[in-house]
Amino acid sequence: MRELAPVGITGMPSRTAEYLCRQIARLVRGGSLTPETCQRIYAFCGIRPSDAQWRQFLIPVLSCLGLLSLVAGAVFFVAWNWAWLPKMAKFALAELLIVALAAVVWWRWYSTLARSALLATGLSFGALFALYGQIYQTGADSWELFRAWLCVLLPLALIARQNSLWFCSWLVANLAFQLYYNTLPTSLLDLAVSDSFTRLPSVMLHGYLAVLAACLIVREALAWRAITHHPESWLASRWFSRVMAGFLLLLLTGIVAGNLSDWGGDIPLPYITGGWVIALLAGYYLYRYRYQDLCILTLGIASLTVVGCALIMQLFLSAYDTGDLFLTGALMAFWMGVNGSILLKWQRKLVDKGPIDRVPARLTLLTDTLRQQGLLSASQVEEIQQHGHASDLPWYLRLALSVGGWVAAVIILLLMILMLYVADLLEDPNAATLIIPSLLLAAIAHVLLSSQRDGHHHLGLAWAIAATCGLISGVLLQIQSNDVSFIMLSSLTALPILAAMAVAMPNRTYRFMAITALTFFLVLAGHSLARLYLSPTGGHLAVSVLVAAVVFLWLWTVSHQLRLQAGTYAEALHPLLYGIPGGLILLSFLGINAAYLTDFFWEELQFSTLQSATGTGIAAGLVLSALFQKKSSRLLFSIITLPAALICGAAALYAPGIGLGLWLILMARYQGSLGLLVVSGGFMVLYVIGWYYFLEVILLQKSLLLLVSGLVLLGLAWGVKKVLPAQIGGASENA
Repeated sequence: MRELAPVGITGMPSRTAEYLCRQIARLVRGGSLTPETCQRIYAFCGIRPSDAQWRQFLIPVLSCLGLLSLVAGAVFFVAWNWAWLPKMAKFALAELLIVALAAVVWWRWYSTLARSALLATGLSFGALFALYGQIYQTGADSWELFRAWLCVLLPLALIARQNSLWFCSWLVANLAFQLYYNTLPTSLLDLAVSDSFTRLPSVMLHGYLAVLAACLIVREALAWRAITHHPESWLASRWFSRVMAGFLLLLLTGIVAGNLSDWGGDIPLPYITGGWVIALLAGYYLYRYRYQDLCILTLGIASLTVVGCALIMQLFLSAYDTGDLFLTGALMAFWMGVNGSILLKWQRKLVDKGPIDRVPARLTLLTDTLRQQGLLSASQVEEIQQHGHASDLPWYLRLALSVGGWVAAVIILLLMILMLYVADLLEDPNAATLIIPSLLLAAIAHVLLSSQRDGHHHLGLAWAIAATCGLISGVLLQIQSNDVSFIMLSSLTALPILAAMAVAMPNRTYRFMAITALTFFLVLAGHSLARLYLSPTGGHLAVSVLVAAVVFLWLWTVSHQLRLQAGTYAEALHPLLYGIPGGLILLSFLGINAAYLTDFFWEELQFSTLQSATGTGIAAGLVLSALFQKKSSRLLFSIITLPAALICGAAALYAPGIGLGLWLILMARYQGSLGLLVVSGGFMVLYVIGWYYFLEVILLQKSLLLLVSGLVLLGLAWGVKKVLPAQIGGASENA
């Protein structure tokens, strides 16, 4: 009962509650449950947090972000070579942060703040060692710094008993190995996609891979023991094991694919190929029959797909003639389709034994509790139990199928172009050249996506993507003009096609992609038109208003999602909820990578003005939405809605992605979605890295900005602790 009652909910809701609420949303769409009752169930299960639950979530999140910002600021401060400061003062500054963090750990032991401070302490030692090497110029190689850092991280990981410190230790150990061989590429990803690993002695290479495999085996043994005897233990978490398995498979896949292809070098590595085969067979047996884990099975199928495509290219692409190209493309598309169908078949069989992300006993207890509270009836519980769970694809499977769909779509387009080339239709292209074949592809995609079989949806997604790209390309070829920039022309062309295809294709994943692209191209087209017809000030204002309107529409959809779920536009709800912020994320990345795009298109695109207007629009949209919701008494985040909008808006004015990322973290908690929280955190990390790389200020200013940001975040955590209540009220407190 402790997990079910609101008092047991800390940070994020349980996976059982999250799973059940996804099923309950289907009752709203079917009309057997009212939106008001669904809102009460969400509040009881912790999906819609009360003020006290917001407190439990915000304090650790803000504290963690603040401490990591302080550590990053300290690293930048060390990297800035301040010759005027005495060396003892430099050491004092670096060690003062470590001592302060250690004091927090000692003061708040067993609290979430102490766990975050311990992680920050381990990271701070890296800055201290770098400072030591910078001042004394010991002549030590970079890998020795990481080795010393690892010697500090490992004891801290043993003390802390948390996956984050073990992950840092594992990452630092891999970096130390890479830096030890300084003749290798600059990243471990390069090792996986090139033949550079073959420069290592065979014994060393085999030993490195064996150590990675041994670490994975030990971690999995501890994880499954914890899942069996102590399911609440930190060892029972699966994400670290999946990262380790994914990295090992990435390395093995790159080496094996290189062995099978021409770019693999002259050094055969048969033992690694045999090890890859053994790893796949052992993984299939363990994770398919003994310890069901669809995520690792998905990683294995992805590895098998890449190696199979490399083998197909090697066997059939001996001569670059038309027949070989067509056969190679068709076989690769078929191979990816077969592997996707296998994944869907496994997913259906695994959920027949019970949904993967919940415990049957806990789900039964939760539904019984909801019945006792009068929130669910016996017939509604039976309807939930009879629902086919095969359509509830986890995020990693959706991601794998989406990536496979894009690759298959590119192959389908290339095959279509190849057929047009054979028919001599590319010499004098007209409207019928690409548009009519693309419409045929769209018709096939509609038929496949309208089918009730998941395998047909997987295939239909690839055909729909290919049809969309073909239609946009075909229309662009017909209306190309030297008087209009390519960016503006492609954006205006894509808008009606994406809108029409989103309506025509009955698939949630495709519609999400279409809404994401539609949001991106809508703002991009508005920016291009504003630059052409308006003054700089007027253009900035127009784009800001457009972005603010998009943000307002998104937040209105979020606040009315349960009513929309029960209405006519239920199928459009999910694409709008996640497609609009997806488009805004793309716009945020566009602003910080403007220099690369300017070089690519050979023209001055002035994306810096787009970034400024996007930030202003996000800030205005958040604040206006908060004021509108306050007036209509439909606040998303209870009493923190308006302060959160002001803080995130202020951050967006300076860096659009930071303000948007902070708001997405809040949105993840409001939706009770751990997946959205991970995506939001990953977006924040990638954006901040890119933003700081292109930020045209010196390292001292960067470090001071990070240090000030860390102090502000810690101050906000303190403010949340003082303002929001610590005790949780009734189940429907924030209904």
